[in-house]
Amino acid sequence: MQDLLSLWHWVLNNPVTYSLLAVTLMLVAGFISSVICKFFLLSIVRRFILHTNSQRDTQKKDLRITRRLANIIPVVTVYFLSQLIPGLSDGLVEAIRTLCGVLFIVNITMLINELLDTTKDVYARKHGSKAGSIKGYVQIGKIVVSSIATILVIATLSNKSPGIIISSLGAIAAVLMLVFQHTLISLVANIQVSSSHVIQLGDWIEMPVANISGEVTDIALHTITIRNWDNTLSQVPTKNFITETYTNWQPMFASGGRRIKRSFFIDQSSIAFATQALAEDLEQQSSVIGDKIADYIRQNLALSVNHGITNLGLYRGYILSYLRQREDICNNMYVVVRQLSPTAEGLPIEIYCFTSNVFWNEYEETQSQIFEFMYATAGFFQLGIFQRPSGRDIKGYLPMELPKVISDE
Repeated sequence: MQDLLSLWHWVLNNPVTYSLLAVTLMLVAGFISSVICKFFLLSIVRRFILHTNSQRDTQKKDLRITRRLANIIPVVTVYFLSQLIPGLSDGLVEAIRTLCGVLFIVNITMLINELLDTTKDVYARKHGSKAGSIKGYVQIGKIVVSSIATILVIATLSNKSPGIIISSLGAIAAVLMLVFQHTLISLVANIQVSSSHVIQLGDWIEMPVANISGEVTDIALHTITIRNWDNTLSQVPTKNFITETYTNWQPMFASGGRRIKRSFFIDQSSIAFATQALAEDLEQQSSVIGDKIADYIRQNLALSVNHGITNLGLYRGYILSYLRQREDICNNMYVVVRQLSPTAEGLPIEIYCFTSNVFWNEYEETQSQIFEFMYATAGFFQLGIFQRPSGRDIKGYLPMELPKVISDE
C-alpha cells in the first residue's frame, strides 16, 4: 500500500506522466462508453426510430446509425472528464476541448447525413418508384449540413465566432460562385424539375439531341440516369432538362391511348368515280370485307353513283368504319382518315387514331394489322398502292429475248 501511495505521489509530481495517465484513462472510459452504447442503442434505434424488421439491408442501416450515435458518446465522455480531472494543464485541456469539439461536429454531421439517406430510402419504399424522387433534395440537405459543419469546425479550431467566419466568406463569394457554379446551376435545375413533376422515376424519356431513349432510374442533384432500351446507361446533367428539348412519354401511358399517325401513298391515276360495276364487285367480296362494312358500302353506293363520290372517298369511309369497329381503337379520341398534300410519290392517305395498346409490342402489332388490312383491301376499290418501280417491274416490260445484232461480216 505504501508503494502505491509513493507511486501515486510520484505521478502527481511528474506533470507529463500525470497528463499521459489522465489521457489514457479518458480514452479507456470513452471506449467503454462506446461499447455499452452500441449494445443498447441498436435496439433503441430499431424499436423507436426506424420501426424495421430483420432484413439485411435494414440491419446495415441500423448499424450505420448506431455507429454514428455510439461515436458521439465517447467524445462527450472525454470532454466532461477533461473538465473534471484536476491538475491538468490549461493547454492540454484546451487541446482536448478543441479536438472533442471538432469530432463532435463531424460525428453529428455524419449522423444527420445517415438520417437523410434513411429518410430517402423509407420514402422510396413507402411511395414506390413512381413517386417523385427526393434524392436531389437529400443531396442539397447534405451540402447545407456539410457547409455549416465546415464553418463550425473552422470556428472551433480558430477559437472564433461562427459569425466572423461567415462574414469573412463574403469577400470570397465570387470565387466560391465560380468554383461551385455547376452545383448552383444543378441545384436550381433540380428544384425546378422536382417541383414541377415533369420527370419522375420510371418515366420514358426521349432526348433526340443526345440520342437517348429509355427509362429514368435515378434523379440526383447533378445528373439524371437513364437506362436506354438497348440496356446502356446514360447520365444527363439535370440542367439539360431545362435547356434541351426532350419528350416524356409517361403521360401517354397514363392517358390510355397511344397515337397512330402514319400514311401510305395511293396511285393518283387509279382514283375514279364509283360506278355500278364497282358496287357489284364489292358485293361479291362481302364475305372478305365483312358484312357490317359491306352494308355501309351498299348504303353509300347509291349516293356515290348519283353525287359523284369517288372510289377513294368510299375507301376512306370504309377504313374509318373499320377502325371504329376495332376494339383496340379508342373511339373517345380522334379517329381520322384524311388526305395530305399530293407528292411525286402519289397521294398520301394518313391514318390518325389512338390505340388502347400503349405498350410497344402490342402497339406495333395493332399498327401492322391496320395497314396490312388497308393494303389488302385497296384493290377491292380499284385503287393502286404507289411504290417506285423496281428491277422486277422493269423486267416485266422487256421482251423475253433481246434481238441479236447481225453483223455484216
